[in-house]
Amino acid sequence: MKLQEVSVSEIIEMIQDKLPALFFVFSRSRTEIMAQELGQEWDFLDLKEKKEVEKQILTAESEYPGTFSSPGWRKLRRLLSQGIAYHHAGLLPPVKYLVENLYSRRLIWTVFCTETFAAGVNFPAASAVFDSTRKWDGHDFRILQNREFYQMAGRAGRRGFDQIGHAFIRIDSRFPEQTGFFDENDVEPVTGRLAISPNTVLSLLRYKTDAEIDRFLSGNFKTYQTVKRKGEFAEKVKKCSKLVSEITLSLCRDQQTLRCPVERAKAHRQIKRSHWRGKNKKKEALQKQLASLNPKKCRSMEKCRNTIEQLRSAREHLNFFQLAYRDAAERIDSTFVEYGEVRDLLEKLGYVNGREFMPRGLFALELHVQEILVTELIFSGVIEDADPAEAAAVLAGVEFIPGKNAQGVWLDLPALREASQIKWELLKMGVPERFCVWSDLPASLAYAWYNGSNFNDLLETSSLQPGDLFSIFRREIDLLRQIERAARDNTNLAERVRTIRGRLDREEVALCF
Repeated sequence: MKLQEVSVSEIIEMIQDKLPALFFVFSRSRTEIMAQELGQEWDFLDLKEKKEVEKQILTAESEYPGTFSSPGWRKLRRLLSQGIAYHHAGLLPPVKYLVENLYSRRLIWTVFCTETFAAGVNFPAASAVFDSTRKWDGHDFRILQNREFYQMAGRAGRRGFDQIGHAFIRIDSRFPEQTGFFDENDVEPVTGRLAISPNTVLSLLRYKTDAEIDRFLSGNFKTYQTVKRKGEFAEKVKKCSKLVSEITLSLCRDQQTLRCPVERAKAHRQIKRSHWRGKNKKKEALQKQLASLNPKKCRSMEKCRNTIEQLRSAREHLNFFQLAYRDAAERIDSTFVEYGEVRDLLEKLGYVNGREFMPRGLFALELHVQEILVTELIFSGVIEDADPAEAAAVLAGVEFIPGKNAQGVWLDLPALREASQIKWELLKMGVPERFCVWSDLPASLAYAWYNGSNFNDLLETSSLQPGDLFSIFRREIDLLRQIERAARDNTNLAERVRTIRGRLDREEVALCF
């Protein structure tokens, strides 16, 4: 069903007999705005239900003190008491868990959520409502793919409650292409992806024979799909080649010579074009060729024209499938090429020498994120020698990619300057940028958190949302565990990262589910 440009309240009124609903919105801030808009006019809960919601909220607040004092919680708290909620990755885990708990108890009737709700939480609804079918993919706005749409729309329909599920799309008249294209029979296929990271190469060299490495690189799903496509294109090349041969044989001997009336007509048109373009030499050459050959009398010129058009089309198809076949063949080898490039890079950097592992290689073998960058930070002494708070600031930026509106407090610390220098030196040495992902934006947050600041103070100095800040610290804590495991022979370093981890893993950040 297509919904014209109406308010959220009007939409809910139209589908009120088809609630609860998951309202999919492709913007975190918009989920909150729309929930507030609905909350101004709707209240789904009776007094008994409100008391139950309040009970659940008080339980959550007492279990996770401090977590429910973040900015915006008071507004969400009020909405929950009305049976309305929003859910996105910017919320802290206890808040998301509370929303999910209330929804599972049938105390939430409308949840404004991002698409991650459909991917990670198994809570069906009577209806799925789409605020739009256009989303920002990091580069541009695009229409949802079929599989994305059906992943979300598939949440509609509760087993044992609804005979059918309902999906509604809110139409923006500026983008009429939003509708009429979703086809469940045309869902995009799953494609294989094999990322060759430094850890992948180190693990293969350490634990696999050459024959096992070959099987791994050639037997993965990505290669299987490419080999299959190569075979399909080979078959199409064969069929198109046969068709081209058959059409060519069906033509008369004079076809494609200037005795053929069709070709003579083409030549006369070309002479006219040459005249206007000033190509006199080419014009004279064609005129001489036409004069030297007597035209053949042909009674089937129209049939000939059709056959020539068929030949042209068949050759175009043949050329397309030949290119696709060559591309597939190159892709089959690309996995081996990428493996070889990363292996050569590790040898160049002194991580391995053939099958022999150097100290850097043994250390990086225990890492699973930005292995080369982190290893160089460790071996340069930045993490071991710097002030612990500065070390925490450096590691917070590993694999952090700032959003387009990300802002923070800039710190001028010696450890940060050295980390930045290490990153650029690696890039100059030919290390791919994907192996040197690091930003100094989270540094001030980690520095302050290590030194005892509270969570809300950090949020006030940053454009990040609570869930983003939580993710930064949890990712850093996991990285510190990896470093501690890799530094088992360096007791000083192991003790230092253990201490840093202990200072970070507290209060809101220490929450586990």
